[in-house]
Amino acid sequence: MLLRADLPGVCAGFTTRANGGDFAGNLAYHVGDRAENVDHWRAELERQVGPLSWMTQVHGTTVIDAGSDTPEADGLVVRRGQGGAVMVADCAPLLLLGAAGAEVTAGAVVHVGRAGLLGGIAHRAVAALRDAGADTVSAVIGPAICGSCYEVGETMAAEAERTLPGSSCVTRWGTPGIDIPASLARQLRESGVDVDVWDMCTMEDERFFSHRRQAGQAGRFAGFLVLNRDTPDRLDLDVL
Repeated sequence: MLLRADLPGVCAGFTTRANGGDFAGNLAYHVGDRAENVDHWRAELERQVGPLSWMTQVHGTTVIDAGSDTPEADGLVVRRGQGGAVMVADCAPLLLLGAAGAEVTAGAVVHVGRAGLLGGIAHRAVAALRDAGADTVSAVIGPAICGSCYEVGETMAAEAERTLPGSSCVTRWGTPGIDIPASLARQLRESGVDVDVWDMCTMEDERFFSHRRQAGQAGRFAGFLVLNRDTPDRLDLDVL
């Protein structure tokens, strides 16, 4: 299943799990799934939306251009005729779109976990779009673990709060937590970005892979963004 994001002039959205086993719908090679299964699901997604660039994600703050010879990064900038994907299973998949007037200039797919949030990867990605000529930037924060479910140790929560005030929270169990989606949205809005937050917690919603819920044995779903390429108005998988 694909969930479609409403971004004008682009094809964008998020994948979900599929029927057929624990890894059905998995798009990552590094999680213990068979490579041929990952190849199948990536090919199915690209059949729907066109070729995509994929990153080797490392929980860092590096943002690169699609097609870079060094794909080790957590943010990928796409331009006219290009597409990119970000893989997650509790971290926040961030889709960014930059425009100058009515013209789309560039976009980005960004992997935002705790380290990326505190390291400011969202600011780097927004800056890259503005460097590419964007006057305005809009964002969609896709399905991610919510603050009520993202439980961390006291030391980690305190360190997050020192680095990014307001990022720590209390979970539904009364324990220390970090609210990545809310903190990311606040960061973006403070940078003048229009933000749409999808209120879907990956730990609670079994349509999505969740590293926490599946005790580290989870696949990865994707956020994808394709710019100025002929794409169907409706994808022929189930669309929400």
